[in-house]
Amino acid sequence: MRCWILYDTVDLAKNVFFAERLRQYGESLGMETSIVTTDSLPKDVPDAVVSRQRDWKLSRRLESEGALVANGSEVCRICNDKLETYKMAESLGIPYLECSQPGGDLPPGPPWIVKSRSGHGGGQVFMADGIDELDLLCGRLVDPLVQEVAPVLGRDMRAYVLDGEIVACVLRSSDTDFRANYSLGGKAELCEPPEECIGIVQKIVGRLAPTFVGVDFTFGDGCVYLNEVEDVVGTRMLHSLTDLDPARILMESVHSKSSL
Repeated sequence: MRCWILYDTVDLAKNVFFAERLRQYGESLGMETSIVTTDSLPKDVPDAVVSRQRDWKLSRRLESEGALVANGSEVCRICNDKLETYKMAESLGIPYLECSQPGGDLPPGPPWIVKSRSGHGGGQVFMADGIDELDLLCGRLVDPLVQEVAPVLGRDMRAYVLDGEIVACVLRSSDTDFRANYSLGGKAELCEPPEECIGIVQKIVGRLAPTFVGVDFTFGDGCVYLNEVEDVVGTRMLHSLTDLDPARILMESVHSKSSL
């Protein structure tokens, strides 16, 4: 059984350690495992692909050629586009904070959150305090969305979901930034997911059947809101706060599915 650990070149440079752990666990499970980049794909498609890249059309092509791709192309398509994520949420009756594209009716504000549809890790998320700043920020982003600000700032929660089950849930907070991302200096602690969040995760799993994702929530007025679903989910918090080995559990899942 052959398996690729698939990254784009830029992301691989930042994640060599994790990519190598994935490769080593694949080998230990009896799979012929190699790290591959999207710009130098071998001709022969493998049995399985652990996709840590964000091109859903590539994922779909690999699926059409017979590979098991985790996460699959539909997860990649929807979860790497926040507008598509919110469309999915709307269709499933999942609460999310009102948003619009530039030129449409603005959500409640100011202030507003301005973020890239395709951004990840909090790096392309900004706050606009007025119309002039909103226009300036939208002009800087290729694919901006304008969103209502969460009632509770600097606090969010991530549920790590493996094969339909929440394996860990982390509350993130920041005293200095409206973004609570761990990669941006936010604090993190393990927590129990509220029942509302469990229900939302179940709806997402029923729609997308992801292998391994992070489901992020924001809070306010006694409610929880879906913020985003991370396809290529980071694992630093799992390493820091739990005894889980995300590389091992991901490769065990892929091996199990590939063996069916």
